[in-house]
Amino acid sequence: MKIKNKLKRKMEIELLEKDEFIPSTITIKASFNNEIDTEVLSSFLPVKNIFDKSGQRLKLISGSRESIKYFGVEEVIVSVCYKQKRRGMRTGAMNNMVSIDIQVGGKNIHLKVSSTSITSVGTSSIEYATKVCEIVLKHFRKLQANLNLIPHLENKDETIESIKTELSNYEKIPTKSKFIEQFYQKDYTYNNDFFKICLDYFEDQDDISLFLEKIETLKTDMRLYKDDIQCTDYNIFNSVYHIKPIKNKNFRMPLHRLAPYLASLGVNVEYHNWTSEGVNICFDIEEEKEGENHVNKEYKHRFTIHETSKIRQCSPTSKEEAFKNYLGVLNLIKRFFTKPEIDFNKYIRNSLKENE
Repeated sequence: MKIKNKLKRKMEIELLEKDEFIPSTITIKASFNNEIDTEVLSSFLPVKNIFDKSGQRLKLISGSRESIKYFGVEEVIVSVCYKQKRRGMRTGAMNNMVSIDIQVGGKNIHLKVSSTSITSVGTSSIEYATKVCEIVLKHFRKLQANLNLIPHLENKDETIESIKTELSNYEKIPTKSKFIEQFYQKDYTYNNDFFKICLDYFEDQDDISLFLEKIETLKTDMRLYKDDIQCTDYNIFNSVYHIKPIKNKNFRMPLHRLAPYLASLGVNVEYHNWTSEGVNICFDIEEEKEGENHVNKEYKHRFTIHETSKIRQCSPTSKEEAFKNYLGVLNLIKRFFTKPEIDFNKYIRNSLKENE
């Protein structure tokens, strides 16, 4: 009797309450009310470059498992990458979207921006993602305001010439603070508003000629977007939940029995124990997905059940629907343990002759 009770405790399934069911990350996409110029965005959205105590520029190694850390300054953009452009910490880039990293809420949030939409990766709620997107829009508006202002500023050529003269004293870009201190001590002709805008790009690279080329481009007529910019139609594209329903560290889920059992109930199951990380199951979503972002896309609630009993759930819907599917899967697993002796041989070919 004691042995049976011990076994029963091993199979005990813990169900979360709805308020305990919290995603680790949510991917949320929103549309812009106006189309933006991704070339202007990637080239001129100001970035805060991060340096260590020795003055070495910090970079995230492309392809590494490390992520960008939080550096203690809220609402600053620490990376912008697009095609061949690498500004800030990130060294990898996409060709079809601008990658942006912004520090909000004590962590780094990664964003993907196209000409018509913005996608937030790594927030833990739709409210958090909405806040991040609104902060990014403030940066967009500030850039647009500068681009609108520049054509009306005087002495732009003189300002660039004065910057060039001061930089001739250096072999490579000095620290920003040192350059400003030296510049203001000398009798240069310049427009202070334009000078401050130029300084937004001072630490983008170490090459002086590239910096001078960039601030020359500022004199041309550029626009990030027309009129104002807003985000509309926030939609959840994916939410990830990490679940551990069985707390016993020594427990091992009998995946080779669980897979055929779920298949016998009509569940869509995939399991290849030499390549798969676990039993994969999926269910259709109920939530209606409207808009161009969702055309010709198949959305499913997807679960990966590991041998340790850890479950990774990916749901492209509201928390309410995701929670309902979570309960359904956990109840299926509970039901599985009420019938431990399962005949799964009928799911295996009896002989190779069947295919001859």
